Amino acid sequence: MKFSLPAALCALFLLAACGPEATQQAFQATLAPTVANAPVYSPTPTLTPSFTPTLTPTPTPTATLTPTPTLTRTPTLTPSPTPTLPLWTLTPASALNAPPPVTVAPASFSGGIGWSCDDFPCEDDIAGFLERIRVPEGFALEYVGQFPGQPMQIAYGTDGRLYATVLEDGTRSGAVYVMSADGATTRYSGTFTSPLGLAFQPGTDVLYVTARMSIASGGSLWRVLPDGESIPVLTDLPCCFSLIDNQPNGIVFGPDGYLYLGIGALTDHAESLSPQNQPYADILPTEAAILRIQPHTAQVETYASGIRNPVDLAFDPRGQLYATDSGLLTGPGDRLLRVMRGGNYGWPYYRARGCDFCPPTPADLDAPPDWVSFPDFSLPRGMAVYDGSQFPANLFGSLFVALWNGTRDAQRIVRIDPTDPRIGTPEYAPEPFVTGLIRPVDVTVAPDGSLVVADFIYGHVWRVRYVGGE
Repeated sequence: MKFSLPAALCALFLLAACGPEATQQAFQATLAPTVANAPVYSPTPTLTPSFTPTLTPTPTPTATLTPTPTLTRTPTLTPSPTPTLPLWTLTPASALNAPPPVTVAPASFSGGIGWSCDDFPCEDDIAGFLERIRVPEGFALEYVGQFPGQPMQIAYGTDGRLYATVLEDGTRSGAVYVMSADGATTRYSGTFTSPLGLAFQPGTDVLYVTARMSIASGGSLWRVLPDGESIPVLTDLPCCFSLIDNQPNGIVFGPDGYLYLGIGALTDHAESLSPQNQPYADILPTEAAILRIQPHTAQVETYASGIRNPVDLAFDPRGQLYATDSGLLTGPGDRLLRVMRGGNYGWPYYRARGCDFCPPTPADLDAPPDWVSFPDFSLPRGMAVYDGSQFPANLFGSLFVALWNGTRDAQRIVRIDPTDPRIGTPEYAPEPFVTGLIRPVDVTVAPDGSLVVADFIYGHVWRVRYVGGE
């Protein structure tokens, strides 16, 4: 194969983020196992009461013909507090005007070898990719464009254009780029260290981005204004377990107007940094957690904990929060969680998963089971809840998850129907929806209701549309 991604970055990414099994099967082809109704925003003001200036009496002696002084009033102003900017809340989307329900079969799989660059098409072989990448019957794949680097996450802005955090020149340095409808890309922001999550604040064109303050330390959250100016919001978030993993990750605005941020653990399994003094590392309340942040005041609270590396977050139309979580370096723990406020989801107490060197489980820990378990080393990354009306009505509310790694059960986008009664049982397996990708890193819903996928290796962007019987 002749991948153009610099060898150093690719090697670091594979060795740090993937387990031994993954590195042995890197870039191996997968094998077969098994106009829009966009959200409408409405404002919910949260203004702090402002006070009207009042007059305060001030005694001022005045000379009179009698010995008794009289009082006059001198006006003095009482300062008013600065009002808190309003938060905008999201009106839930609906499947109104969607095509009628249909039975959707899993996507098939193409052959693993014989492409222009051996087991995959070469970077500029778009025709080869369109032949290799498969989607379910009744859907069509289109090529959108290419980001000039390695995209980490993608999101649509109020202008209908696609934005992405992108690593540049095979390094951990990057910026936000924007892609127009014709596939042309432009650098939108200044430089960040390891930029990852991004989300537009509802009702605005203000973008929030997660990154690091430096390669090895300092998690950060930034506000990017429409002119590209970047303003730090938080600069002391927990970070960083490795060069490429466990930092401030995906972000999403909730129905309440608050920003939700997934942040990784500072260790793999709470291994002690000084084993001669203590057997296991202390765990910060804001690591391996989902944080709830007031975007204007930067007030932070821990919403949920016990999540080793919550890479991406998404709310469904009913306000339910979901998170992808990548497992231990030894494999166990790749999963999709339904997240409840105050919940603890079990990390680092993974002895029941076969991690004998993990800490013993506290007696008072009541961690819920994984909502969906993925195969070890599949490395779930980006995620989207389908809230458009271009797909058939029965796909509304489905979750689409990017399984990143180069293993037998990954390199694809899978679909999860939250109403499937088999979820949570051993026989349940998510259905392949887009196969034949190299390293799918994120997925989002476009304003027209199509599903858009970003692939990390070449920066390619693909669109999936429902065409029915066309």
